[in-house]
Amino acid sequence: MATRSFAPSLLSTQITEASYYCPERRRKSSALEVMCVGRENCRPDYAVTRSTFPWLAVELVVQGEGWLILKGQRFRLNVGTLFSYGPDVSHEITTDSERPLVKYFVDFAGREAHHLLSSVPLRSGQVRHALYPLELQEILDHMITEGNRHSKFSEAIALNYLRLLFQKLPECVEYTSHHGTSMALEFYLKARAFFDKNYETLPTSEAAAKNLGITPETLCRVFQRFANTTPYQHLLRLKINRAVDLLLGTELLTKEVGYRLGFSDPFHFSRVFKRLQGTSPSNFRRLRGRVSK
Repeated sequence: MATRSFAPSLLSTQITEASYYCPERRRKSSALEVMCVGRENCRPDYAVTRSTFPWLAVELVVQGEGWLILKGQRFRLNVGTLFSYGPDVSHEITTDSERPLVKYFVDFAGREAHHLLSSVPLRSGQVRHALYPLELQEILDHMITEGNRHSKFSEAIALNYLRLLFQKLPECVEYTSHHGTSMALEFYLKARAFFDKNYETLPTSEAAAKNLGITPETLCRVFQRFANTTPYQHLLRLKINRAVDLLLGTELLTKEVGYRLGFSDPFHFSRVFKRLQGTSPSNFRRLRGRVSK
């Protein structure tokens, strides 16, 4: 027999938008359980005060700013802030009214829960900073999406994503939160969002730097620091990933796909595609059952 694992009273109502996955809980004690995972867009008046919490929890800030009081210590919340709490750990979370928080949380329990948390550089009652918050965000998004499929595999898949999150934390977390790091990270996220939105028409990474109001050298340093790649390589990867979709999902000529993605020279498009995909665009389409015109 199953019971609902998460009391609605534990979820804040001071939000503008949210998505959650809170699975049913088995009566039999488990080694590890996902109690609830969610993403919350906070209202300007968002404020949560708790003297304790029934399970262990990890939260990640992905947008906005705010304040956290954890066991009596005050911390600034901004992009990339990670913090954890649990039973007997008092905490207060408030948002900046002008830059409301957007944050993820995951609550978990079971015999292995404390061991799992103690294996990473983030103990209950501690604050850290994520150097690569997008990678952690993707895992949490997958946990919510897969859990809400409500298939017979959903709980197991969500649990595997929880384990993956804790495997990823050691390489994503730095021990102290520096304001300079946070500002650089926030700019990187802004630049990446600009690439993701405009890559089809962006001719070069230098053009992106000009639109972002910085030098190409600064943009390159930011990408190398937080993504371990160059903005040029990131732009090419976005273009070629989209080229794959267009080659397989449309009747556009190969050269038309290149033109659409900002390649003025079809031969240059073909060379870049082959370098990243291992074969030419026409062969790629043919090998997958489509004939390039």
